[in-house]
Amino acid sequence: MTGPNALLARTLHVCCTRGGLYNMVHIGRRDPVGEKVGQPEYRRVMNDLRQQISDERLKVGEPIPSTVTLTGVYGVSSTVVRRAVSELTREGLLYGQPGKAVFVQAKPEDVHEEQLTLERLAKGLASLQTQVNTLEAPDSEALDDLRRELNELRSTVELLQSQLMDLFGRLGQPYPRDAHPPQSHPRRANGA
Repeated sequence: MTGPNALLARTLHVCCTRGGLYNMVHIGRRDPVGEKVGQPEYRRVMNDLRQQISDERLKVGEPIPSTVTLTGVYGVSSTVVRRAVSELTREGLLYGQPGKAVFVQAKPEDVHEEQLTLERLAKGLASLQTQVNTLEAPDSEALDDLRRELNELRSTVELLQSQLMDLFGRLGQPYPRDAHPPQSHPRRANGA
């Protein structure tokens, strides 16, 4: 085939592959939607849907076209469309309601801002955790000093208690702790 018919046949062949005819007729493009050489088909679909959400051609809260419609628009299989939708759902741009449709959940810019906020919070939390871990690690020398002081205080209290017992015994009085067992404080008994 030569001449204008050959050129027309080659043009139709190129345009009909990968949704090119749809794009040429319905969108006015000669190249497949945002296609980059060597890019997986699902990424091409993802990038175009992401751009439509960003440009608000697909608005937050509204459903995206059905899988059947998208397969026709992009000239790809339903598996490719489902993968693109799944990836965009994972990114937080879309959400599905079984038996109904897949809806736009957020714009890419909003999702990106949320991710930055979460990263800042995660860094702050990690910093705070490091500070808490530093506080929890006791200084062994200071801890040993506190233990020594506590033991000295216990010894002093025991000595004072034995001297008080001896003094009360010499006076012929019962030692107060023996005569009346300690009672709980009224506020503590109520849990206050």
